[in-house]
Amino acid sequence: MIVTFSSLLHALTRISLPANLALGTVIVLCAACGSSTAPATGGSDLLPVRTSQAGLTADGWQALLQSDAGLTALVNAQTQPLQKAGTVVAADGTTLDWAEYAPALDAPRTQVAVVFRSCLTAGADTPRVCTRGTGVYTATGATLTDDAGKPLNLVPMGAPQAWEWETSSNLDNDNSTIVAGLSGDSPPVDVTTVLAQSNAILAQKRRFVVLSSYGLQSGVDISPIAQAARDSGRFDTVETIEYVRRTDIEAVLPSLTALDTVVWVGAGVQRKSSKSSPPSNAIGMNVTRGIVGDETYYGKIAGPLLDTPPLGGPGLIVLAGQNTFLGDVYDKQSLAAAWYEPGTRPIVGFSLPLGTPGPEGYAHIALSDVIHTTTALIKNLGAGQDLDNAMAGAASGQAFTLTSPMASDNRKKWTWTAPNSSFWAKQPTTGSLTIQLSLTPNCVKPVDACDYAAWQSGVKASGMVNNAVAIVCDNPTFVGPYFTCAGGDSQPPGTKFTVHGILRGTLADDHVLFLAQGEAGGPLGGIVVVGDGVLNGDGIDIGGGTTTYKFGGQAVASPYTDTDGNCCWTQPPQLIGNSANLSALQLHN
Repeated sequence: MIVTFSSLLHALTRISLPANLALGTVIVLCAACGSSTAPATGGSDLLPVRTSQAGLTADGWQALLQSDAGLTALVNAQTQPLQKAGTVVAADGTTLDWAEYAPALDAPRTQVAVVFRSCLTAGADTPRVCTRGTGVYTATGATLTDDAGKPLNLVPMGAPQAWEWETSSNLDNDNSTIVAGLSGDSPPVDVTTVLAQSNAILAQKRRFVVLSSYGLQSGVDISPIAQAARDSGRFDTVETIEYVRRTDIEAVLPSLTALDTVVWVGAGVQRKSSKSSPPSNAIGMNVTRGIVGDETYYGKIAGPLLDTPPLGGPGLIVLAGQNTFLGDVYDKQSLAAAWYEPGTRPIVGFSLPLGTPGPEGYAHIALSDVIHTTTALIKNLGAGQDLDNAMAGAASGQAFTLTSPMASDNRKKWTWTAPNSSFWAKQPTTGSLTIQLSLTPNCVKPVDACDYAAWQSGVKASGMVNNAVAIVCDNPTFVGPYFTCAGGDSQPPGTKFTVHGILRGTLADDHVLFLAQGEAGGPLGGIVVVGDGVLNGDGIDIGGGTTTYKFGGQAVASPYTDTDGNCCWTQPPQLIGNSANLSALQLHN
């Protein structure tokens, strides 16, 4: 039976979509790209699907208000200025117009209000029926009401999809977002930024975050994914954010560590060179505007994450939408290229062959299948499976596959870090940490503070005579894989450090991720070093109650002040990697 949209509107306050509803897939365009349409390639017998969207100018929105007194009344109740507006069209011709009111275009989500109107297309025997309402973003979702103030349990619009395409000729200049990475600055490291990001390590709490570009009022239920994470017993907190916005992505991801996981449910966005060409490489995901409108969020690499994944985002990212991985993964515009970190941060995405190009030739994935498969992936990882087997098992029997730029051999070694309670077979009691660095600094009298400006414009002066640095601290304390230690007679003499870090595991090729902060004064006053070490298989020595883990790798460092008051900077230091002088973590139990 076909349920008309008018009858659906009549029952909005009584209908709640089941979590396993097979949502029809549709090809749409981002709201920032101008008006366009594309044919739906499937559909539900319950709901029409969304087929296109376009931005509305301020004049266009005002013209719409002049013809709708009811919508104008809702707008007059807003206390913030108009920031953005748009129109979404469903397969049955229903339109939904929306506008955001907020103090700024990128205001925090809880300061954003939305006014919208959904109208069924009038026909010869069908009068035009419109529903008007408002939406308010909460910290983790949204509250929707109609023009009488009654709750709306379902957004009065067609069902969302797992796939969009983007035809903007110049993504850099449209209203979509460009992300250059999860963190990082040009050398030297900005101390304020790094120390703020280090709070995630200091908290010693493992987080699992599910982001959704949609929400329950859109018929998209992400709770099975969150529950699978809770059931794994590996995370201190499991968090969800529905109707995720650009500001949420940029706030949440850098605050996570290599022990955390993010799942992002939404529409994978692919690039089209023209309206008639088939979509090509996957470039990103959709983020929400106006609760029902979308923008494209994509990657454009300005540089790597400075090889500092403990301060640069989660250890695993799952892009849960259609063709979130397809074509050239290292395309400079793809999220995969921007966020993938070999060895420490795998990215997992969905891939499905497009089929024969043409209006009816595009294969598609239902969002319900995306959520089901992602839930299975999380369950498999929670059961201790390696990433390669977890991916294959989750997608078994499906037309699509789970893919990752991480090589299969590395995926077979990558697992979720063990829960805090079982990370150590026997808890370490005492020990020591020695981090060997090789610095090549240059120093200059600062004009003002020892800062980035001095690094850029200072005249090079004499550097250290001895470029070897040994960061030493005694008796590191552990909370599962998290560790901290301080003090110790470091080199050069007069240098003392506090170190916080993470062990991703205790086997060969696992990573030691750390942040070391030098005390004020001394030859390395105030230096901050962020490092990524790799455990050397030949350097793991277990026996007699003592375990030694040796590692080499790379690091980045901030400017610092030497004993003569000079501002000093260094090219990224190396964790000395020769077998005679590896860094070492020695533990006794």
